[in-house]
Amino acid sequence: MSFDFSGKVAIVTGAGGGLGFAYAKYLAEKGCNVVVNDLGGDTFGYDGQPNSKVAEEAVKKINALGKGKAVANGSDVAKFEGAEAMVATAIKHWGRVDILINNAGITSPAVFPDIDRAEVDLHIGVHVMGAINTMRAAWPHMVKQKYGRIINTASDSMLGFAPQVVYPTAKSALVGLTRNAGLLGQNYGINMNVILPAAFTRMSGLLPPGSFRDHLERDFQPDRLAPVVAYLCHEKCDITREIFSIGGGKFSRVVMASSDAIPVDMTMETAEAQLKKVMTDDVSGLKLMKSTFDDLKNLGFSDAECQMFYDMSATQGEHTPITAVKIDSVDNVWDLVIKSPVGDQMSTLVLKSSGGKVTGHVLNKEHGNQQVLEGRVENGDTLVWKCKLTKPVPMTLTYTAQVDKDQRIGGKVVGTLMGKTVMDSKFSGKPVFGDPAEKAKAESAQQAQLDGQKKPGFLSRLFAKA
Repeated sequence: MSFDFSGKVAIVTGAGGGLGFAYAKYLAEKGCNVVVNDLGGDTFGYDGQPNSKVAEEAVKKINALGKGKAVANGSDVAKFEGAEAMVATAIKHWGRVDILINNAGITSPAVFPDIDRAEVDLHIGVHVMGAINTMRAAWPHMVKQKYGRIINTASDSMLGFAPQVVYPTAKSALVGLTRNAGLLGQNYGINMNVILPAAFTRMSGLLPPGSFRDHLERDFQPDRLAPVVAYLCHEKCDITREIFSIGGGKFSRVVMASSDAIPVDMTMETAEAQLKKVMTDDVSGLKLMKSTFDDLKNLGFSDAECQMFYDMSATQGEHTPITAVKIDSVDNVWDLVIKSPVGDQMSTLVLKSSGGKVTGHVLNKEHGNQQVLEGRVENGDTLVWKCKLTKPVPMTLTYTAQVDKDQRIGGKVVGTLMGKTVMDSKFSGKPVFGDPAEKAKAESAQQAQLDGQKKPGFLSRLFAKA
């Protein structure tokens, strides 16, 4: 079976040498066009200013193959602007980005507890934020083309390796990132997996002399991982959200598994007895855990109770596309669906405009009445209004919306708390009436709900007590 990458475009971070270069070279040999990213820093991530010299040298070697093309990029993955720049490089040269391999990394010589915040921040910046930044930058292009392949590089050190805790701590975060973002990607044909590579690189070159290092250097060269990684990046591969240990011309699937949930009463004696049963090396009874819901159902939740979370579009704001029309005025009531990470939030929206000023409210059963404090029509086709939310936390909500010829509404709501954005969700809505009589009835019902929420004034309450 022939695996061809002609026409596909990949970004490989940390690809000036070692594993990244092996991946980039292998993909190019199969016809892929590759952005080779490397800022030329040292293994510990401390030295000098970023430069693209290392990446440029790698590009020369790849282009000498005469197959897929390569271009260099010296951006810093720890900065979102750097991630945007490498994606922009791919778009400029080839108009798309299909594959993202997050390979860039640094290591740490410090042993716990002799670590400091600066070192932790440095590692989180490169390993975790580096992956998040590049994924964020590439995501809109992959969503638009309904296709993408992402590889994140963790490490088997997260399973327990040494007291150098900063590196494995940062690497372990990539498992959670991959398994959760992978759920969102399924709606768009974006598959992502996480790998635990075993290879002799400049990081492992720090190991002391001995049989372990000799074996690693002899049998675990970076190019021996490339075929498996490349397959996970190919359009024929439908695997997603999995963990693979790869090295030395071999690979294995790594899984999360659980025993059956064991009941305990409110005594530590029963906890002790039951823990003795479960803490055994006999794993024959363990079950794969592919998502949070496998764990929750093991603890007693039903499939029906988890159902509201299954549709990942609930967190992505998928709506029927709205073609905006010009707005001279607005006077309507909508059933509103606001997307959130924990499912759809239902509200009722009432808006009315006069002279370009918009008044009204957003009514939500859990959060109460949000009165429109500032509302206006902008650019002849956009409604903008602000509300104050008091529960579950006080914040300012800014809604931006447009309507189409059928009076459907769509837009986004941004929540800010103490000047910081803490919420950014999309919403859509349909008008609740079909004729003026239904509209008047709906408005009357909404006003009754609002009146029911109002507390009586001080004098009224005082006389009621009397």
